[in-house]
Amino acid sequence: MEWRSLSGEERSRLQYTISHFKEIARQNRFAENGSIEHDVSRCVVCHADLVPWNPFITYLEVVTPSVLVRRPRLDQDLVDEINGDLSMLGEDHRVSIQLLRSGDAPSTQCWREWIQTALATGLGLLSIHSPTSLELDLDEAREDGMGDAIDVKILEIMREQLGSDGI
Repeated sequence: MEWRSLSGEERSRLQYTISHFKEIARQNRFAENGSIEHDVSRCVVCHADLVPWNPFITYLEVVTPSVLVRRPRLDQDLVDEINGDLSMLGEDHRVSIQLLRSGDAPSTQCWREWIQTALATGLGLLSIHSPTSLELDLDEAREDGMGDAIDVKILEIMREQLGSDGI
């Protein structure tokens, strides 16, 4: 969605909520996000109707920057996270910074899947934020036609982590 379509107050509420969750991510307290003090009346996770978007888009807009707070760049820490997940899944493939920077297709797919999992986890944790938070599922949203919006956010994260505009 276009932020330009929002009123000044709606943008302010969305930005407030994004900032709140970025700070939660910075403190690595996402799992306990529901217990952290904030202005409930301005929170678009507590009250998705505070912005005139599909709630899934709103939540995706909130969670994407939080993923970037936790893993802001393509570095060895991110590679270790991806490889750790591959290992837990019993996969033989391993990624490296060089493979990811070169655009190696299997490695890039692993990266995309890691980001998708991070977004899905973030959405799940937003659902426990408050009694009025919505429970939204990334896979269900993709099935419901939100795949393009999800893919845009995955690419946004990849570009930020890569540190360039070209993937």
